Amino acid sequence: AVVSTQSTGDTGIRMRVDPKPSKSCEHGFIFLFWQGIGVLGGVIMFLWIDDEIDDWYKKLETAAWFPAVDFFLPAHIIGASFSGAAAYGIWRYGGFTKQIVRLTVHLFQTVLAICWIPIMFKAQDLLVGFVISFLIFATSIVRTGLFFSINPALGGMCLPSDIWYGYLSAVALQLWNINTD
Repeated sequence: AVVSTQSTGDTGIRMRVDPKPSKSCEHGFIFLFWQGIGVLGGVIMFLWIDDEIDDWYKKLETAAWFPAVDFFLPAHIIGASFSGAAAYGIWRYGGFTKQIVRLTVHLFQTVLAICWIPIMFKAQDLLVGFVISFLIFATSIVRTGLFFSINPALGGMCLPSDIWYGYLSAVALQLWNINTD
């Protein structure tokens, strides 16, 4: 409850209790939601497939510009953190109902990114891994443009994930090319 005071002039001060709860708690949970989807989803998937990364990815033929295995999780966390914070910023422009297209595109891109991890490493399907990584990259670019149209700073916050998913698409394509019989 919020307490506000009013001066009545001759009799002193009256207090009024506002029954509406503070919005800061709600905003905190919403911020954690947008952050948690991508970051926690990615961490859980990477922990689930940890053995497959060591057993399979390290044995593939690769090029010198390919990322080390230990680079995937931090890159995912950084991209998901920035884009999650940007999604929260977009949500602040009217909630999910007023930003349904922008936030749905963001959720779709996040779910694709989380699904890519087990498809690429658990199922070990390089072609499907490339197709999904390209879809993630394309969706990420669309999301950034949609966010940028509302607030350029929020669109800019999505650039780390755009760069990562563009690079990841090139890696997945090259992995498929090199390792296909």
